[in-house]
Amino acid sequence: MVKLFARQLPIDSDTQKANAINLIGFGRPYMRAFHFSWLSFLTAFVGWFAIAPLMPTIKKDLNLTVAQVNDSMITSISSTIIFRLIIGPLCDRFGPKRMMAILLTISSIPVALSSLVQDATGFIIVRFFIGIIGATFVPCQFWTTQMFSSNVVGSANALVGGWGNMGAGVAYVLMPAVYSAINTSLSDHLSWRVAMVVPAGLCIVVGLSCLFFSDDCPQGDWSQRGQSRDEKNIEIHDASKVDKNDANSIADSEKNVPAAPSRPTIRMFLVALTNINVIILMFMYACSFGIELAVDNVIGYFFSEHFGLSQSKAGMVGAVFGLMNLFSRATGGFLSDYAYNKIGIRGRLLTHFIIIFLNGIFLVIFRFVLNDLTNSVIILVFFSYFTQACCGSVFGIVPFVDPTVVGAISGLVGAGGNIGGLIFSGVFKVYAYNTPYAFMVLGLTVMGVSLLTFFMKIEGRRLVELNIGRK
Repeated sequence: MVKLFARQLPIDSDTQKANAINLIGFGRPYMRAFHFSWLSFLTAFVGWFAIAPLMPTIKKDLNLTVAQVNDSMITSISSTIIFRLIIGPLCDRFGPKRMMAILLTISSIPVALSSLVQDATGFIIVRFFIGIIGATFVPCQFWTTQMFSSNVVGSANALVGGWGNMGAGVAYVLMPAVYSAINTSLSDHLSWRVAMVVPAGLCIVVGLSCLFFSDDCPQGDWSQRGQSRDEKNIEIHDASKVDKNDANSIADSEKNVPAAPSRPTIRMFLVALTNINVIILMFMYACSFGIELAVDNVIGYFFSEHFGLSQSKAGMVGAVFGLMNLFSRATGGFLSDYAYNKIGIRGRLLTHFIIIFLNGIFLVIFRFVLNDLTNSVIILVFFSYFTQACCGSVFGIVPFVDPTVVGAISGLVGAGGNIGGLIFSGVFKVYAYNTPYAFMVLGLTVMGVSLLTFFMKIEGRRLVELNIGRK
């Protein structure tokens, strides 16, 4: 059973990773890293999707065509693909907190510069560079993988990933509110531009905070990973001192601490890329996080155009989709961990298949209820749940593919999500004047890709094996 409110964190004596989670704790190194990972990623999402809720106003101010709006959505996702591939190996080498801080602070620049654009070309270019911030997903997941053991890593990854993705929903609530407040004294032309300074400032503040007030791994700084730990210098429990049994446990384990992993090489990266399980997981993540990215970009604008809602009301609908991440992605991780503890790795595979298949079904259903606002919002809740839960179930599997190159694999799978976002944004562009049909295309694609689960072999096990005993 996954412990989410452990008063004292039990520590694995071999790996020095935590075997439980304390959601209300903020002690170093485990829970401090946990909370900074999701907070940083949430801030990144706010910056990444800050433009989307204001699109009706921006479209009018810059005289954008529907094609140009869709082009800007595509470019905002495309740049992330490149940087997610790069950031994985860099996390393996330099640690997650440094890479998270660098991405947030650098990306704050194009977020702020978006307020200066005057035409469609400048708008599309600045959205391309804002997309760099999406690579923060890799250090977010890499961070918790370093801190939590296999029995809870799925839940930890799902929680921080889901709460981070919730940033899109926060943007849909925050940005229209900021815009409306500013618009009482400034014109439409200036109001949305001034509003963009807010997410840029948040990125800088949170980026610097995670750099100075958190740890990379159980030993503290990334340069110390794999070395023995002094219980006098690092808190292993939240809001409590190390008791005698804990100290003895640490002393006994110091003799058997695994050596620090070697720095990643191009060969390691290529080995990860040629692993069939990694390729399949890239497809799976394309059909979960990729869909989430594409929908985050269009949902507010779509409801505004399709149902004639105001920018504020359409923003609230968009917020529903993003804020579902408060629990949806996490439940994907919880179910994955629960099934793993019951029947082993095939439990994770079975959980994932069920979630991704239902994701496809509800996307198709959404296509047929768009003649009624109430029914549309209800089905939106269902397909957003399964889309986001699927993200959690995917990364419940990732740490078990090849533990020696988790950073590279996380980067590749994460890039798969962005490739999916790029492809599905292209689908929305192709069907710009028939968006309901685009949702059906997404659903049918997801249902087809879900069948790839049966071709995966993790830790020597496949989903269809008859023996359900844990290995």
